[in-house]
Amino acid sequence: MLLCSTVQHSQRSVRTVTRIVPAVAASLCALLPAAATAHHSFAAVFRMDTVTEIEGRVTDVQWVNPHIKIHVAGSDGQSWEIEAGPVNLLSRMGIEKNMIEVGATIRVRGNPGRRDAHALWVSNILLPNGTELLAAPGAQAHFGSTTVGDATDFFVAGDLKLPDGSERSFFRTWSPLISAFPRPRGTPALTDEGRRAQARYESGEQVVGDCEVPGMPYAMMSPYPIEIVDQGDGQLLIRGEAYDLTRDVHMARPSGAREPSPLGLSVGRFSGDELVIETSGIDYHSYGDLGPAQSKESRVVERFKLSADGLTLDYAITVTDPVMLAEPWAWGGSFIYREGAEIRPWSCGADRG
Repeated sequence: MLLCSTVQHSQRSVRTVTRIVPAVAASLCALLPAAATAHHSFAAVFRMDTVTEIEGRVTDVQWVNPHIKIHVAGSDGQSWEIEAGPVNLLSRMGIEKNMIEVGATIRVRGNPGRRDAHALWVSNILLPNGTELLAAPGAQAHFGSTTVGDATDFFVAGDLKLPDGSERSFFRTWSPLISAFPRPRGTPALTDEGRRAQARYESGEQVVGDCEVPGMPYAMMSPYPIEIVDQGDGQLLIRGEAYDLTRDVHMARPSGAREPSPLGLSVGRFSGDELVIETSGIDYHSYGDLGPAQSKESRVVERFKLSADGLTLDYAITVTDPVMLAEPWAWGGSFIYREGAEIRPWSCGADRG
């Protein structure tokens, strides 16, 4: 849950409260929005240890991936840009664009921007009818008792079972929980060149465009479903909901040279209960929005391990990059099979309201 709660300090239409939260709570507050959106490094963009409340009139609602934006004019004339997670997140939580009407007066609670004091990463929205929108995974009711916004499926696996008569298979739609979505395990050890290249990311500025499909392995860092498809003829396809990701996996190395690309050339094989995929030829600038930098010598080995009951897919990644990394870097996570899970269109930048 979001633990960035506060005691209020009143200042007309804007109430700003500062409280430095414990390290564990701050880490969780930073993790949840980063997980939901995949691109932004939110701790660098928003002050996750500070909460601001504002009240004002809605002037515009941009219902787009990867970041919903709500523009609010405060009663003191100040304009605010309220940022939320993707449409695909809020719609799964039961929150839709038509709930937030242009012209309505709303109250908003969230974390202010580090550089733009009038930007806000939202957790709670109070509508004129008294309904409170819990607009971030883990947000708790703050303004009232009638709430909309259920993120349970992002945290709790629930009762899992395979379809009747179905056998274990890799070829399903798989969902991660927020606690287990793929991400780095530990801080990378950088070479001298890696430390020099890191300077590009020290400013905290976003270096991955909002609608840019990241390179490997960053492309797999998402809390949204993936699907593994057997296309026949020695070809697999990995689809990811975030950024409408599509990855071709060859079960035998293709002949001839291939041009490097952000997703690289992926060659797979089955080894018992594991699907092992080795990716090379990656041409991408970084392993994340705040680095470290990535070279063309980067290689990624993924291991998808199917559980005995066929309901869980453990996911381990090993990254080697002799130019930027002083030693192999481990990433990982896990997925669950959840009946009815689906890959929804991302349609980045298009209004989905």
